[in-house]
Amino acid sequence: MTVQGIRSDESAAGPAGPLSGPGHPLSVGQEALWFLYQLAPESPAYNITLAVRVRSALDVAALGRAVGALVARHPVLGTAFAEVDGVPRQFVPPAGAGPADGSRWLEVRDVPGRTDEALLGLARSVGEVPFRLGAGDVFRVVLLRRSAEDAALVVVTHHIISDATSQWLLLRDLLAGYQGIAAGGAPDWAPLTGSFLDYVEAERVLLDSARRERLERYWRNRCTGVSAGAIPVDRPRPERQTFDGATYHLRLPDELTARVRAAASAAGVTPFAFLLGVFQATLYRYGGQDDFAVGCPVATRHGRGLREVVGYLVNTLVLRSSFATGATFADAVAAAHRELLSGLAHVGYPFPLLDRMLGGARGSTRSPLFRIAFTMVAADRLDPPLPLVPEGAAVGPEISYRGLRLAAFDVPQLEGQFDLNVELRQAEDSFTGAFRYNTDLFDGATIERLTGHYRRLLEAATADPTRRIDRVSLVDSAQLEQLLALGTGGVSPGQ
Repeated sequence: MTVQGIRSDESAAGPAGPLSGPGHPLSVGQEALWFLYQLAPESPAYNITLAVRVRSALDVAALGRAVGALVARHPVLGTAFAEVDGVPRQFVPPAGAGPADGSRWLEVRDVPGRTDEALLGLARSVGEVPFRLGAGDVFRVVLLRRSAEDAALVVVTHHIISDATSQWLLLRDLLAGYQGIAAGGAPDWAPLTGSFLDYVEAERVLLDSARRERLERYWRNRCTGVSAGAIPVDRPRPERQTFDGATYHLRLPDELTARVRAAASAAGVTPFAFLLGVFQATLYRYGGQDDFAVGCPVATRHGRGLREVVGYLVNTLVLRSSFATGATFADAVAAAHRELLSGLAHVGYPFPLLDRMLGGARGSTRSPLFRIAFTMVAADRLDPPLPLVPEGAAVGPEISYRGLRLAAFDVPQLEGQFDLNVELRQAEDSFTGAFRYNTDLFDGATIERLTGHYRRLLEAATADPTRRIDRVSLVDSAQLEQLLALGTGGVSPGQ
């Protein structure tokens, strides 16, 4: 048996545990990320970053021990990846294999005098340092310390061993562990009853069962012949994807948020289904397609003991939408609701297998099924319950949590993976959206205009769900006046 595929720069560092034996298989989703990593190992495109501002004195030694205890609790944080006889495998170290003081994963940097904006920029740069998967380098914590009582705590993982839910679990467990250790005790964590390897095994069992054929048949029937949803681009698509991207932020006014919730309730659907249906209607108006699909990443933590597990427990639903002549907003919302429920009932079939079955290239970042993704995060259910960062600010409102004063940094990340990746966040009294777009294809002004039109269609849909989608003007009265002025040689505003 030979172990292949570890680059020399990775083997020098050495994994957290011994890279010997057959290792464990990867999940199908992990295999896809492994192939993407091999295409561009220097890219941080699949790094996930979560950063919080800490306005309290931190005991660095206790923080280090909390990091070490965190890795012992979640050994996946030390996983190394390699190919054994040409097959990718993961080598998860035994609990407690790393240094108890956390020195392998924790770095402290003193950055006195930095503004909030500069601190946010530093947090982003921490998240953009590539990982070395062959060396078991998949997790890091960096403390950016402005003063003894003012710092940014940055937690970064590679997507191959984590997801958005996992990132919040890690922050929660790290802060709980720190509280216990700093008080002279031990972390007060509930015991875990499952592991990520349990998830991988459950997926293997499913794919070896008769249910696989039923799931394949469903997705083949739903996706055969569908086009990827698209909007007109500003520039031709490059031959090789660069993962260059940016983010435009949208915040729905409180009044519109209330109307969305009321309209969703009246229609008997979730707010997410309502927002999805109107977004699909926006794409219909923009791209001229009447039959297309978008991707919808969803958590797959349904097995026993998986709710608290750190790992890549995500699958992507391909949601198809069709628009007949005269379709109304009510039609679009009802169809989105049905498609979501049906897709969730068949969520067990891994998207990478579906993608390849219908023509996608293994290891490719460009699926024939979708190029636009749409999802929602229930920010009002997160722990710690950090308020969202206001538009235009670098840091969010402060809360008290486990004896620490904390606030969220909204670190730009995961940009450029898709043509457009919309992540809506549901807070107690508002919806906000991060519209992450590929800058190879789009100018910022194009995405800003798209978000404005999405908001305009939301206003129309909540005012009259029975209104035809194609009867709503995407240009408001002020924009219309400007266009008319330009068309007649009129003066620009302010002249």
